[in-house]
Amino acid sequence: MRTALLTSALALLFPAGLSAAEPKPAGALPGPVSYEVRSWGRLILRWQVNPDGTGEIWKLAEQKDKGTIRKFRLHLAGDGMNAFVTNMEDVRAANEKGIRCDKEIFDLPCGSVTWDYPGARQTYSFDAGCRSEEADEAGEILSAASTIIETMAKIDADPYVVEPA
Repeated sequence: MRTALLTSALALLFPAGLSAAEPKPAGALPGPVSYEVRSWGRLILRWQVNPDGTGEIWKLAEQKDKGTIRKFRLHLAGDGMNAFVTNMEDVRAANEKGIRCDKEIFDLPCGSVTWDYPGARQTYSFDAGCRSEEADEAGEILSAASTIIETMAKIDADPYVVEPA
């Protein structure tokens, strides 16, 4: 039993292609992570961060009677990337254990986060109206990850695409 646990732990620490002599750098993602929030089916925010820290962020820009989605390229590095990876791994681990919902409040935004890791794609679909200790904590961590992207990433000044919402 101990051997199986040790083997599993080593596989997590040193995935295929990495050896103990070449540890994975801190603040690296095994694959892209994407996040999306919608309200009444309408996209509010979407971002994706790739293993190298590049990515994109899509934001709803409200206008009178309509809106546009503005898409920007981004790059996250250093302390921002380290904090982002920590937050996303905390939510991923919690999702593996299960995030229960004790109470639901309807008509609030919903969305998902997807970890597209090699051989281990995982998705957490959430509803902002789902209330429980686990769901509240996951929501706070995802909010912190979004704040990291919006405040610590280098985001292009001009969108590369603007399209109707």
